[in-house]
Amino acid sequence: MKNLQKIKRLLFIAFPLLCVMSCTDDFEKINTNPNYPGSAESSLLLPGIIREMAYNWGDQGWEEGFTVTQYAARLQFTSGDTYNWSPTDNPYNAAYASLRDVENIIRGTKEKTDKQNYYGVALIIKSWIYSYLTDAYGDVPYTEATQGISGDNITPTFTPQSEIYDGMLADLKIANTVLTGTGNITGDILYGGDVLKWRKFANSLRLRLAMRMSDVNNSKAVSEMKEIVGDLSTYPVFESNADAAYLQWNSDNPQPKYDTRSGSFDEVRLSATLEKRLKDLGDRRLIVFAQPTSDSEKGIYSNDLNDYVGMPNGLDDEAALSYSPSGDPKKTGSNYISRLGILLACRACNVEQASATASQTIIMSYSELQFILAEARERGFISEGIAEDYYKNGIKASFSYYLERVIEGGWDDIVADLQSFDVEVYIAQTSVVLSGTSNQKLQKIALQKWISLFYTGFEAWSDWRRTGMPEVVPGIDAANGGKVPVRFQYPNSVKSTNNDNYKAAVAHMGADDLNTKLWWDVSNNN
Repeated sequence: MKNLQKIKRLLFIAFPLLCVMSCTDDFEKINTNPNYPGSAESSLLLPGIIREMAYNWGDQGWEEGFTVTQYAARLQFTSGDTYNWSPTDNPYNAAYASLRDVENIIRGTKEKTDKQNYYGVALIIKSWIYSYLTDAYGDVPYTEATQGISGDNITPTFTPQSEIYDGMLADLKIANTVLTGTGNITGDILYGGDVLKWRKFANSLRLRLAMRMSDVNNSKAVSEMKEIVGDLSTYPVFESNADAAYLQWNSDNPQPKYDTRSGSFDEVRLSATLEKRLKDLGDRRLIVFAQPTSDSEKGIYSNDLNDYVGMPNGLDDEAALSYSPSGDPKKTGSNYISRLGILLACRACNVEQASATASQTIIMSYSELQFILAEARERGFISEGIAEDYYKNGIKASFSYYLERVIEGGWDDIVADLQSFDVEVYIAQTSVVLSGTSNQKLQKIALQKWISLFYTGFEAWSDWRRTGMPEVVPGIDAANGGKVPVRFQYPNSVKSTNNDNYKAAVAHMGADDLNTKLWWDVSNNN
């Protein structure tokens, strides 16, 4: 009897062990959900990444992108315009959410010869997103980023911005090399699988980044520029507006402000800075960037630029709502200040004339590239081409681009006005023609580049931080000690979840405040 009980006890112990051993052999197979893929195809990841980041880029252009360098001013909720900025998780969280998918593409394609085009595209997108991210905050996780799954690292160190720039430039050069003429890219909502255009974007973006760092690592910046411009057959760049990085929206995925409520659209108004600069030049792009005042009763267009009126930046809420452009206390408020142009208008703002597709998200334009080359030639960074030719090309490309967009919108009066405008005469006027001292030429290049960067993320802010041009004068109610912010503060979530590495980054950069300059920002702009 005792032997029988002993046998039962042994079986009781052995049976579970046998189960564990047999289950362990098939553990991964048994615990893998056949209806949930462990990885996604690059063609499925790519459109979502591009769409989400372009949408975020457009939203950022509407906020700090418009107000900091004073294309637009705030009529209501003016904290952004008065520099009452709080720590922000945008674009931090959005960028890393997309970068995880970018890394999934890179891991799935880097070693596969038939997937090199996806690998190259992923490197370009990675560089664009990181440039967006690091130019907002400074040092950010880079070398150890997005390793939560692959490397089990959820508290990455922050990489110095100078090293991030080195990494981005290297990745863009690799991308140009691995992209081949075989257009086997699907899911590409930016270039429709056009490999050559992706290469042009890679090299144009390299030039943007090289110019950004030109005052702190001039030898490397100049080397990058000379390599590209000196061998355009190997390193092609944008050759026209058709090559540029514009995301085209459709009726199912409309331009970012199309579905916003009218109140949100109407909070943002034409800045007196943009109004004055364009009027001083007789620049008809004003009729695209803004609408006549409601008081003028001209609708979305007037041939008289006096019907376009801006307001000062940096007013507090009370002063903004009571602002009177004429000084007449009976003529205050929104009826006397121009909305932004119909090109960007929301559907609720103008049901009959707003367009879901006329406005594109500008990631990088051909016009911007030409102004980069004009500056590079004027400063002696490159020897190819003539600065004046690049400069003229940039101006003409900007006018041409906006003519194309208003044609797409079907706004015939605006189309006719721009078509009749003589751009050659505009360029020949003393205040525009590229003449004078070298510094005067650089000021003209900076001004025209600023105009062309309208609604291009916060590129104009980045360029102003680098050059201090054109001038930004804080409003009378500006907070932040009356200084224009030069960076975003890190999100509070970073401080709570990755505090040690956050502290190390702050120790390297300086205080985590709005006035701590980035690595490449050495201009006397404040």
